[in-house]
Amino acid sequence: MSDSRAKVIDVRLTDNQGSRLDAEYSAEPDGDHLAIILESQGGVPRRNRHYREALLLLLHRLQDLGALIEVALVDSRVTQRNNIPESERTILAGPVPLVGVPDLGALRRRLTTRQTTIAQRPGVRGGNSTKRVRIRLTVPGYSPADAGRLAADLAGMRPESKEAGQDEKAEAELLDALRSAVEIVAAEKANVTETEYERAASTVKVRRAETMLVGLYRQTLADKGEHRLRSAVGHTDLYLSEDGTIVEAKRGADHRYVREALGQLLDYAVNVTVPVTSLAALLPARPSDPDLGLLHTYGIDCIYWDGGLTFRTEPAPAEARAVMQRLWVVVLER
Repeated sequence: MSDSRAKVIDVRLTDNQGSRLDAEYSAEPDGDHLAIILESQGGVPRRNRHYREALLLLLHRLQDLGALIEVALVDSRVTQRNNIPESERTILAGPVPLVGVPDLGALRRRLTTRQTTIAQRPGVRGGNSTKRVRIRLTVPGYSPADAGRLAADLAGMRPESKEAGQDEKAEAELLDALRSAVEIVAAEKANVTETEYERAASTVKVRRAETMLVGLYRQTLADKGEHRLRSAVGHTDLYLSEDGTIVEAKRGADHRYVREALGQLLDYAVNVTVPVTSLAALLPARPSDPDLGLLHTYGIDCIYWDGGLTFRTEPAPAEARAVMQRLWVVVLER
C-alpha cells in the first residue's frame, strides 16, 4: 500500500458494533474519480457472506463523507470478458449525492435488484443479485491518488466515545462564548437545557448551545416569519417562511458538524411540503475553506457567528443552488 494510487485489496469492513464483516472490497483510481469495488458473494465455501450488509454500510459511510455516486455498474468477470459496455451494465445512473438520499436501505435494494438481469444467460430465470460491482465516486477531500486512504477510512468509523467527547467540548466552548456575548431572550426558553425531536428510527438531542445560537440569530432578523417546521423526518431548527429558507444549527464548525448539517438540510429539503428556495447551515464560527466549499457544492449557504450580534453569510453560488433544487425533485421521483 506504499503506492497510494495502487489498487487496495482484501479490505474488510468493521461494523459500528466492532464486528468484522465477511465482505471484501477495494478502492482504486478510476479516471478523474475514485471507485469502490465490492466483490461478489458465492462459491464453496461461501465467500463474502455479508455482501448486502457491507453494501449498505459502505453507502452510509460514503454518505457521511458527502460522496456523490457518478455511476454504479456490474463489473463481473463475465461483463469484462464479453466487453459489455457500461450502458448495458449500469445499475444506477448518476450523479446521485448520497447526502440527499433519505432511505439508503431502499437504494441498496435497488442496486442489488437491478443486477439480476445483467450478463444473464438466455433462458435463465431469477438471477444473481450479489455480483461484483463498481461504484464510481466523487468524494470531497479525496483525489484519485487517495484510494488507499478512502478504503481505510471506510473500513471502520471513529469510536462513538470520541465523537461524544468532541460534542461535549464543542458544547461547553459555545455556551461559554454565548453567555459572555449576550443574554438570550426569554422567548428562546433559555431555562431549557435540552430538547428532542424525532428522526427516523432515533431520537436526536438538540443541546442548549444550538438552541441559544438559533435564539441569538433570530434577534438579528427582521420579521421573516421565522419558526420551526415539522417535516416527515423531524423538526427543522428554523424556517424563514418569507424567503423559504431552512436553517440547521450546529454546535461546532469542524468537518463533522458541517457534514451533519449538510445531510440534515438535504434530508429536510425532500421531506417538507412547503416551498423551499434555499438551505443554510448556522455555525458558531467560519468553517474551513474545504468545508465551506463542500456546503457550496451542494447549494447550501453558510451563516456563521462573528461575535456579539454579528452573523455573516457566505451564500452558495446561484448555479449550484439551482442544480440542487432540480436534484431534490429527482430524489423525490426516485
